[in-house]
Parts: sequence; C-alpha cells; structure tokens
Amino acid sequence: MSEVSAVGETLESQDKDNYNFVQVSRGYLKEMRKLARKSPLGHEILYYLVEHMGKTTNAVVCSYKTICETTEASRASVGRAIKILKDDNWIETVKIGNATAYCVNERAFWQAGRNQRRYAIFSATVIASESEQDSNFREKAKQKLTYVPIISSKERITMSNELLAPPDQKDLDLD
Repeated sequence: MSEVSAVGETLESQDKDNYNFVQVSRGYLKEMRKLARKSPLGHEILYYLVEHMGKTTNAVVCSYKTICETTEASRASVGRAIKILKDDNWIETVKIGNATAYCVNERAFWQAGRNQRRYAIFSATVIASESEQDSNFREKAKQKLTYVPIISSKERITMSNELLAPPDQKDLDLD
C-alpha cells in the first residue's frame, strides 16, 4: 500500500516528480557567490549546464556555438568563462569531435541519490543548435525514413550486383 503525503500525493508519484529537482551542497554556496562576482557569464553557463545535466551523470554535450547563442555572448567571452569554470573545478570537459561534454562537479550539484555517485556510467544530455544543422534539416525530419529489412538467419544476403544461380531443390526448404 502506498503512503500518502499531506497534500494527498503518493510517495511514488513524488519520486517521479522529483526528476526536476537539483540538489546543491551548502558547502559550495559561498563559492557560488564568489563565482557570480568573478565571472557573471561563467555563473550563467554553470547554471545552464546544471539546468540541462543528466540525472545520474551531471553531463551535457553541446558546442561552443550553442552556448554562445544561449548566453548571447561572444566565443572569446564563453571561452574565458569556461576556462574559469574548469580552473575553479566547477566543471570538467571531454572533447567529442567538434562538441564537448561538460561534466558538472558532482560534489556541488547532483540529482540522483548520493549513493548512486559510485557508478561509472557515462551518458549525457545532448543539445544541438538549429543554426548548426543543415539548412534543410526541418524538411528532412518530415520525410519518412527508408525501410531497412531484417534478414533472417536462413536467408542469403547479396552484397553486390553479382547474379546468383537459381536455387536447386537441395536449397529449398520444402518442409
């Protein structure tokens, strides 16, 4: 039987609703105030990353261009702010081609229970900016995808234009 809170919600529904909460360590509040004075843009970027980080990994994948568009700041300003965030241990970065995974310091911000921090799972929220896509990406997204047939283990696959001889009766499954 489910327990019911004072407002009549079951505890199970509260847990499902808690996905939208982020916890902050009280020990970092003073440092956050210092960051806000030292680099208002860095502070904004940090909170943007916290807002979008994954529940169990504290990671977000996005490009500099996306961060520039979101903050309305220049690439150079964003670069300086991210350097401050890295130097002050607010984030770690992992390069993935032209994009970067930003991993927020889990001692300062987290969503999952503290007991889940020991898991070494890497997944991330990926943010893709519209301006970085091909000009016709909206039209392509509306198109039906090509059907890719699934081949059973009994079927033969032809990977070229070579002609196959017709099967003889030994190749036919007549059962």
